[in-house]
Amino acid sequence: MRWEDATVIVATGLAWWALVPQIRKLARTGDPTGISTTWPAIGLVSNAAWTAYLVSQALWAAAPSTAVMVIFYVLVLRALGRVGSHLSTPLRRGTAWAVILFGLLAFGGWTTLGLALGWAYVLQLAPAVVAAFRTPEPTGVSAGTWSMIGVEAALWLTYGGLHSDVPVMIYGTVGIGAAVLILGRLAVTGTIRTRSAQRPRLQPPARR
Repeated sequence: MRWEDATVIVATGLAWWALVPQIRKLARTGDPTGISTTWPAIGLVSNAAWTAYLVSQALWAAAPSTAVMVIFYVLVLRALGRVGSHLSTPLRRGTAWAVILFGLLAFGGWTTLGLALGWAYVLQLAPAVVAAFRTPEPTGVSAGTWSMIGVEAALWLTYGGLHSDVPVMIYGTVGIGAAVLILGRLAVTGTIRTRSAQRPRLQPPARR
């Protein structure tokens, strides 16, 4: 097996499981504190667009990762809705983002869409970072999810480098940066806790 094949296999596995800790934590604690509702809405649309881009570039090994992530972002939104978070605004933002991406594809082609998606990861992850930093104690945020996102991003950065694919390399770099910021925030606020130390509690719904 080639190094690049092993890289994408591990990255795909991490992508499929990365959001599971966050979904389980929401179900267990009912606590959305510090979680951005815009993050999964933008992520849903972006990953659908990433799937189309990867298929267009014949990067078949990478496409299943983003395709499955669409489903998991839907599950995150569902979990947030079940604990009382308001989803109307993030869903409108996601719809607007879909229209923008379609326009980029229609007028600029796949290359333009790919470059936009690479940098658009900033747009996807920025609300999550901002929400974590604006919340005094982001107790709802899962450290497990962001740890896996960081490792996954590092693997995609490697994969993009091996294929000289700039959008994928940008994607990886942004993911690493966001994961480091959020994990650092959790460490500084002391909200990285073991499961036994976490206690269910309800917080006001996030409105980001």
